[in-house]
Amino acid sequence: MHHQPFLASIAGLLLIAPACSTDAPSGAASHAGNAARGGSSGTGSGGLGAGGAAAGQAGMQGGAGSGAGGGSANTAGMAGSGAGGGSAGSAASGGTAGGAPAGMGGAMPAAGLGGAMPAGSGGADTGGMSGMAGAGPAVWHAATATAVTESMLSSEYSAWKMKHVKACTDGSSVVTKDGGAVVSEGIGYGMLIAAGFDDRALFDGLWKYYVDHEDPLGLMNWSTGVCDAAGNNDANAATDGDLDTAMALVQASARWPDGSYLADAKTLTGAIVASETELCGERAILRPGDKFGGCSDMSSARVNPSYFAPGYYRVFAAKFPEQAERWNALVAGSYELYPLYQARMSGLVPDWAAVDGSDWYGAMYSYDACRTPWRVMVDYAWSGEPKAKTMLQGVRGWVDANGTGSMPSNSAFLGSFALAAAYDQQAFDAAVSSWLGSNGDDSPYFQGTLRVLYLLAAAGKFPSTL
Repeated sequence: MHHQPFLASIAGLLLIAPACSTDAPSGAASHAGNAARGGSSGTGSGGLGAGGAAAGQAGMQGGAGSGAGGGSANTAGMAGSGAGGGSAGSAASGGTAGGAPAGMGGAMPAAGLGGAMPAGSGGADTGGMSGMAGAGPAVWHAATATAVTESMLSSEYSAWKMKHVKACTDGSSVVTKDGGAVVSEGIGYGMLIAAGFDDRALFDGLWKYYVDHEDPLGLMNWSTGVCDAAGNNDANAATDGDLDTAMALVQASARWPDGSYLADAKTLTGAIVASETELCGERAILRPGDKFGGCSDMSSARVNPSYFAPGYYRVFAAKFPEQAERWNALVAGSYELYPLYQARMSGLVPDWAAVDGSDWYGAMYSYDACRTPWRVMVDYAWSGEPKAKTMLQGVRGWVDANGTGSMPSNSAFLGSFALAAAYDQQAFDAAVSSWLGSNGDDSPYFQGTLRVLYLLAAAGKFPSTL
């Protein structure tokens, strides 16, 4: 499948973003394919690199979406932090966990994720928005969107689950892409959503599918068929899906403390550190997969900035001290690279970049890069990191100067642009209202799934658990 190019403007220049293809290259880089996003490519600069490989053709596979942005006015906030993350679900955010039964997640605390809500709210099939256990005082540094209500979230979750989730006959569950496929990105997204909506049955089913399809390095193969039998299909891993899955396990350990989720998270983050991170000179780099990218791959020495998750890194460093040196180095490395990208792209960031921060066959803001503001907003919401705020201000500066008309009209782009405004309450409310009033096409898997995650972020219901 090929997507037609569309016109986009950066810094007053009219550019044509190259069309992209789902025809994945052979070998370890086979988890390319931006066309799977269900939309045309985003705005960009540059063009063709040596050998004539377009940025889109070099591989536009994306993945992680797990940012956080504020919460609604009736949600006192969730995760917070000082320098290293935050805490979740205290009495200040609606009270301690109670025991009213509700929904598909089993027992549901009386307190909502970020504020008080009646037991059972969200309907019999949504699981509800229960608070996470074991939390101290919550600090949420970002604004919270007054337009995002509990009833809206419950309705959105029910619709997403009905459309995109499938139960397999072996007890596992999957999030399906359009046309029939399963990717680790979707498993990670689904686990974050399931934890957010207290749906333990779905969470456990998705985690089972991840484990059943791990490669020899302990990371899920990035792509399978729908409900494939357990086993290693040698597709290799995609780092964004692995990071989101690990963060979801941490969140699950706070919500359902009787499980082995934290131990599982430690094992998974250890595998990520071992196979998907490395030092390139003195800078720690996140490789895009366990078999390609980074400076150790001379044939494809690249990174995907939308996979960087500095907020997660701080949580992993705090939870697993023996891994802290690498996770903290990745935080520093991320904030060294963001300004290099934004200086060249008038505040935006590219889908792919070389390991030193320079362009990788041009620089395009498309269906990978669109998630980056969301990820950075997670870190700002959890830690209050000033560099995160500066990065988000750069994104909003581009939006203020150029508008969003050159971008695809869907939540993957418009929702992330809205979350980038979460350092200012008034601007955030206006941006979220504009996003929700846009009536873009969120029916495809990627846009629709990010929409639910973005709404959790906008509502301040995406806790660090620290």
